[in-house]
Amino acid sequence: METNAALLQRCPEPLDLGVPDHWQHPGRARPAPLAPAPAPAHDHPDILSTPVPLFVVPVGSTPPHGPGTGLSPDICPDLNGHSRATLGAASRSRLLARLPDRVSAAMAAACHWELYGTRGLLIVACGEDARQMGFSVESVRTGASLPHTPYEVLTDQEARTAAGSPGAEQERLVTRFWVRKDAALQAVGGGLSLAPERIEAGFPGDRGTVLVPGPQGLEVPVLVRNFTFSAAYEFAVATPEPLALTPSFAYSVR
Repeated sequence: METNAALLQRCPEPLDLGVPDHWQHPGRARPAPLAPAPAPAHDHPDILSTPVPLFVVPVGSTPPHGPGTGLSPDICPDLNGHSRATLGAASRSRLLARLPDRVSAAMAAACHWELYGTRGLLIVACGEDARQMGFSVESVRTGASLPHTPYEVLTDQEARTAAGSPGAEQERLVTRFWVRKDAALQAVGGGLSLAPERIEAGFPGDRGTVLVPGPQGLEVPVLVRNFTFSAAYEFAVATPEPLALTPSFAYSVR
């Protein structure tokens, strides 16, 4: 289980990137502007990307700087894939009442939001533009005797790359390849109707184009980006090309 304090210790950079110290807003005021993520290197400089607000909310024990969220780390996977439309009214009210004010205020103001979760971590994507993007987050179990994410989701090349890496990094690579595929499939609306082992996502670095099989033998190019906010998780964001959308992060940990 990753608590807020543990995430703060493991993260090489401050999690409150672009977030004011006083993130508690009386009366659930409008959240402050979020800090945009860096634009992809191949983006045209004259094209202005539309920011999509994302909140990263560690869920666990009481953090040192304030009360916890009141949510169990085990509830995060159950919320994965839910949106404002699919989460029941009672569950939606309970969730909003237990998230940090900054997050719940943004969700209440947004006409659409989506949830992505793994044990101990919840990611909230706000706004209509979130419908055109794909997101995937998974915890990394380093040191496990076998990868928690099955090798069956990988292509032959990806499996060879993972198998040839040091033992401590195998789980991370397998998980990284998987979240890339999952996010890319969500971005084109395919879900798991397509076999993930048909998608090559073993590109080096933290961004690359993934080709998702489409109708009539066509392939849909999808820009996939990995973001690291903790060594305990792998997180990927996918956008069908050439849509000019980019995640804009606010890390809520206090």
